[in-house]
Parts: sequence; C-alpha cells; structure tokens
Amino acid sequence: RSGSSEPLQAVQLRVSVGQHDLREGGEAATLAVQRLVMHPGYECAHFVHDVALLELGEDVQWSDNAWPACLPSATGTKDYTTFSDREATAAGWGWTNENSNKGGRADVLQKVQLRVLDNAQCRDWYRSQGKKTKIHDTQICAGFESGGRDACWADSGGPLMVADNADGGRVTVMGVVSTGIGCARPKLPGLYTRVSEYLPWIRDQTKSP
Repeated sequence: RSGSSEPLQAVQLRVSVGQHDLREGGEAATLAVQRLVMHPGYECAHFVHDVALLELGEDVQWSDNAWPACLPSATGTKDYTTFSDREATAAGWGWTNENSNKGGRADVLQKVQLRVLDNAQCRDWYRSQGKKTKIHDTQICAGFESGGRDACWADSGGPLMVADNADGGRVTVMGVVSTGIGCARPKLPGLYTRVSEYLPWIRDQTKSP
C-alpha cells in the first residue's frame, strides 16, 4: 500500500530479521540485499503482478524470533490454493488508522485476523460501493462486510498468513499486502497478491544456476 513508482535498487535495501519493536534493536539482524527481482508484468498504477523477490547477501540465522514460513502447496486442493473463507493473519508496521488524527505509524509489529473472501463476492462488494476497481484472479481479498479490520498504509509487502494446525502449526504465506481503498472500510476489503499464482515464477527465479 504505497504509491511510489520509482524502481528500487538492491543496494538501497536492507532486511531486518527478527524485528518486533522498531524503537529497539533487540536481537534483530540487518542483512544486505544481493539481488532484487521485480515481476516483469508489474504495473504500479494498477497494482498488477505486485510481487518481488529479494535474495539476501548472507544466510538467515533462525531463532525464536525468526523462522521460515511456507509457500502454498502447488499440489493441494483448489480450496487450499484459493483459501476462500479461511481465517488469515496480516502483519506489519503500517498505519493503525487511515485518519492520521486517530492512529499513526506503528512502532510495534501489529497483526490482525481477517476472513479470506471469494473474488466474486469481493467484486460484488466493491461494485456496491460504486468502485470500478478491477480485482484480478491473481489477487486475494481479505476483510469483512462491516469493515473494522484491515491492513493499511505502509503495510505493503507484508504477509497474509494461514496456519495449518494439522501439519504441526506450519504457517503458509498465501498473500502479500498490495493495495486497497482506505483502510477497514465497509465492503472494501484489502487486496493482496495471490502467492499461489506465482509459484512457477518464484521457482524459476530461485532455482540454482
């Protein structure tokens, strides 16, 4: 959920691993980015193919504060890859309210529970509010008819996650915070990049040379 159209370079980026409170260093590690790969079909103005990959310059040291999440299963059932009607969690350090007088940028990592919507339902809700936003099959909607909970400004790039308790508590990143109209407005759920649609591209970019 940002509006910048200027392409970034890998040397401009740093990744903080294990961060929780931005006011404290704690056990967080800051790692350089060796390679940045933006999706070739990305269109900033339309939030199409809003996904990128970062290759770090060194290995991540896993700990109680940082551990890996999984990609969606390419061989799972259709319900597993669409995640419709599942409860999901979005996380980030973005704004806590679209009105800056009611909430500013978070210092402590925030998370919110959302309901994943079928895209047809999401399109109906957007139309009911007079919005002409095109919702692509490569996107996921998550939120509530009454609003109230959502990702917000500066949460872009953060995860939308589901927990698979049947698999030992494995966490799957099913979406990436992308865009929306305001934050937590009724019948205007946030839009996320649907990670399962990009598995072939991700595998192609991450395979060993």
